[in-house]
Amino acid sequence: MSDRPQFARLRIGATVGVAGTIGSLLTWQYFNGGVPSHSFMAREDMPSMSNWWGALTLPLLTWFALGNIGSRLAAGRVTERAALLGALGGLLFGAVLAIAYELKYNDIPSTQVQIIPVFALFVPIYRAEYLLGFVLALAYTFGGVLPLIIGTVFALVGAVLYLAPRWVLRRFRMKR
Repeated sequence: MSDRPQFARLRIGATVGVAGTIGSLLTWQYFNGGVPSHSFMAREDMPSMSNWWGALTLPLLTWFALGNIGSRLAAGRVTERAALLGALGGLLFGAVLAIAYELKYNDIPSTQVQIIPVFALFVPIYRAEYLLGFVLALAYTFGGVLPLIIGTVFALVGAVLYLAPRWVLRRFRMKR
């Protein structure tokens, strides 16, 4: 996969696949009761975002995330296995969150949100593959915008919690 032309084909194919999938979902929703909108925190007093935005955000996220992953693969900063495991980890985390939400198991999503800082200390959840998997897993349930916003917040928190302690330790070791 680190072969540039092969990864470029994968990037294009995945982006087209995501665009086709979200397009099919939106078409089905349109003809079966309408395309839903989602409010932040599921509160009616908050602004809502239509699932139509997913037709733009999901392919763009796929394109840019796979571009980032491809660059890191080419530079040797990540392995194919690590990138795949990261995407699958984000996908699994998001799928559990979406399923628990749909089944109204409210304790599971709140526990997941609370455990993110612990994960972030040991796992680089701020990387593109984690965000991509997370957002794609939640897109059916919450559309293409809210998962991206929430995932971005998780990624920012994850970057601080993962990188800051390592930066402090490097500084400490350099002074010794």
